[in-house]
Amino acid sequence: MSMPGKSLPKWLFRTGDLFAFAAGLAVVILVLMTVVAVVGRYVFGQPIFGIEDVSRVLLAFIVAGSIAYGAKRGAHVHVDVISMQAGSKILVITDIIARLVGIAVVSFTAYSLFSKGLCGKACGYFTPNLSIPYMPFYFALSLSMALYGLILVVDLFTGNPVEEHTPEDEGELF
Repeated sequence: MSMPGKSLPKWLFRTGDLFAFAAGLAVVILVLMTVVAVVGRYVFGQPIFGIEDVSRVLLAFIVAGSIAYGAKRGAHVHVDVISMQAGSKILVITDIIARLVGIAVVSFTAYSLFSKGLCGKACGYFTPNLSIPYMPFYFALSLSMALYGLILVVDLFTGNPVEEHTPEDEGELF
């Protein structure tokens, strides 16, 4: 019988990979859409209606995927000034404090994004031209931040990041 916590990092890896795949797909769609819009502008002499709306929601989805995947990889920006100047005991304490603060911040952000997404069209949360509701994108961002929070919790209890980013992994996509 396996312990529940043992499968959590694998679940986090797979979810982070899924977010990265979806964000990558959104980037491809955004690039293709931009090419079509530029060609259409020069061929037909006018922009494609609603292209800004679709670009806006795709960018939100790309950000959501980037947050989740970056958290999984330990790729978010951090400064190692304390580790260069302090001893290992101080570093352990500051790491715990940093992770607790991070958990609080991303949890609050995930909750706020989820709450804002619940209001949806009733609050006017939709794109101006095509009326695409922002709700699913708020939820994607909220889920991404919640995943980041879970990764920080795992980091807190294991004492190290879920997956360290090493120079050997530079060419690795997933």
